[in-house]
Amino acid sequence: MADVIDRLTASAPSVPVPGAGDSRAVSTTVGYVLNLGVATILVTTLLLSAGTLVENQRQAAARTELSVVGERVASDLATADQLARASDGGTVRLVVRVPERVVGSTYEIRVNQTGDERVVLVASDPDVRVTVPFDSETTVPATIQPSGAFVIVYNDTKLVIEDA
Repeated sequence: MADVIDRLTASAPSVPVPGAGDSRAVSTTVGYVLNLGVATILVTTLLLSAGTLVENQRQAAARTELSVVGERVASDLATADQLARASDGGTVRLVVRVPERVVGSTYEIRVNQTGDERVVLVASDPDVRVTVPFDSETTVPATIQPSGAFVIVYNDTKLVIEDA
């Protein structure tokens, strides 16, 4: 009986089975999926890198702007000191106008907080702190002033920073 089955299967015409032994369509699909995966990884990496670059540039811009504002405030304090010493007991009132925002964020101006004649500007977003020294022979009490306009006033013994 096995002999008869072998002869029948040997003489039977072969019928092609769809997809059996043909890998052309599979390789195209696999290649497409792999290309799509690589492209997704590449785009994700580029977007993450660009976000980090933008944040770094924003911090650098804020640091530069705060440095300029700090130098200006230090210069105005030195000017008020010189005017106060030259006034022989008179009054000095110097209005200072600085930008209210740097890189879209408000900031604080901290004057002489540690008693070492320094102006410290602190922005919250991005988190940046800039310190600028100033020279003054007249006493300047510790002050925290929000960004914007303020007044430096000499009142017989010291320079006081007040709201404008």
